[in-house]
Amino acid sequence: MSPRMVIYLISRIRDEFHKHLNQELKEKNLSPLTTSHADILFALVKKNKAQMQDIAKMINRDKSTLTALVDKLEVLGLVARTKDSEDQRIIHLELTPKADSVRPVLLGISRSLLGNLYRGFTESEKKELVRLLMKLYQNQNPESVTVDLLQ
Repeated sequence: MSPRMVIYLISRIRDEFHKHLNQELKEKNLSPLTTSHADILFALVKKNKAQMQDIAKMINRDKSTLTALVDKLEVLGLVARTKDSEDQRIIHLELTPKADSVRPVLLGISRSLLGNLYRGFTESEKKELVRLLMKLYQNQNPESVTVDLLQ
């Protein structure tokens, strides 16, 4: 297979992943959520509480887009915004008690999607794939700070 296919393959994998994620969200009665909402929730499931600017970096969205996404999550009762006690310009996001009931569902979706994605891979192949993809990402974004949401 030609190395020139890398962009096509990455794009197709992303499209398929989003299609499956949307299907999982629908099956779990979380269909008001989009993949971008799920990105925020997945980040908060791992972090519990984070600054909006950090979430924006993690999910690669600008502040205005993130604000619109968070508005919907807030209306759905899944996240809460709080101002920093020392600097009122800083806004923190955290999951609400209602979101705590969604947490196991989100983690189950994540496990299912990753299980399908890595089907047939050894642990060393998974690590090598991630290493190579990270290298591609850093080649495109040399100034970026890599955030590992899965730790």
